[in-house]
Amino acid sequence: MSVSMSIAFKNLSSLTRNSCRLYSKNVLRRRPVRVLNVPSDETLQPVQSENFASKFQLTRENVKDVVVEFPKDQESGLIVPPYEKLQKNDPRFTKTLTMLKNRKLREKKEKILIEGKRLINDAIDAGMVLETLYFSREKELAEIKFKFQENVEIFKVFYKTLQLWSNLTTCPGIMGVFKKPTTETLHILSEPAIPVTLICDNIRDPGNLGSIIRNAAAAGCQNILLTKGCVDPWEHKVLRAGCGGHFRIPIINNIEWTQISNYIPKKSTVFIADNSADIVESSITPEFINYDEVPDEEVNKNGEVEVKKYVTTNECNQPVTIDETYNEPTELEKFEEIDLPCHLYSGIKFPKENIVLYVGGETHGVDARAVKLACDYGGKKVKIPLENSMESLNSSFAVTIILYEIKRQLTETYVLK
Repeated sequence: MSVSMSIAFKNLSSLTRNSCRLYSKNVLRRRPVRVLNVPSDETLQPVQSENFASKFQLTRENVKDVVVEFPKDQESGLIVPPYEKLQKNDPRFTKTLTMLKNRKLREKKEKILIEGKRLINDAIDAGMVLETLYFSREKELAEIKFKFQENVEIFKVFYKTLQLWSNLTTCPGIMGVFKKPTTETLHILSEPAIPVTLICDNIRDPGNLGSIIRNAAAAGCQNILLTKGCVDPWEHKVLRAGCGGHFRIPIINNIEWTQISNYIPKKSTVFIADNSADIVESSITPEFINYDEVPDEEVNKNGEVEVKKYVTTNECNQPVTIDETYNEPTELEKFEEIDLPCHLYSGIKFPKENIVLYVGGETHGVDARAVKLACDYGGKKVKIPLENSMESLNSSFAVTIILYEIKRQLTETYVLK
């Protein structure tokens, strides 16, 4: 009887504790939440102040000079624009981030995600269109330089929610959704310092491409050409590794080999970074076919005229020359057997203008089409000597070493003591 009474007392005490938890003061202090009946997620529209939208109605002529000013918050003392607070699983955040994580949807919608106030400010300075901004603390929002922006949606999100969707180990606490820029709309923040056009072929590692963009911008190259097959330069890992280089050097993406000549000056010299070739000790170089003297129309064995180059237009309605010889396997087989002269990277006297530097993927090596391009423009191979039986360097390191050797030759000055 005593045992059953003790068990009953324990059960009664546990029920009493649970009931106290259910009716504690913390529950009574919670604010009521108003639920809105919305037919679907697609019809959700952000709540936005009319005054806030009108402040962004500026002209693009004053992008560099005009900065939008907001009143100072009395509690925090920070100057922040009006924003809306979102709940934990608000579809206006989760649905957008889900779309941005999917590459096909991201490219279809032409959106990119940028994290961190420094990159966001660089993107705004470069004229990119900011559409949505997510932040966790007003301190990060106050440091954003709002210039010409139209219909910007600003939402405050819990930091743990941002951290859950962040691509970084340490979430910076602010994310910006931008419209994907084009070469024509992007305003480059710096001027080129050396006359170098960099061709990246088959660079599939985001970290490598981001480092190449960063180092090329730091060296002051004219532009970067990415052939079809390279990783998307606006992918989040590439953006992070680029450290703002995307906004300081023009990048042209998805270039077909048949159109590569449209982006290279006629009087250019092509240099291929290749560590697999042997260095030529002598200064004598063999003669190559000069394709500039070959007519565009050739007569075949049957007496018919073959047109190998023709002119078409691109998406911007600009004339583009197409060289179909870059797609002919029989034509490319000739260049697989050609052994271009290879020189030490520091033993070449680089020209003072129209330099083209080619770098390929580490695993696939030099493409036969790159050899053909070098033959068309009287190019050579350059090599960086390695020790300890190492076969190759990382692509970004190899590009950086050669670029700064070119920069040294073109800008070096001697001080007499």
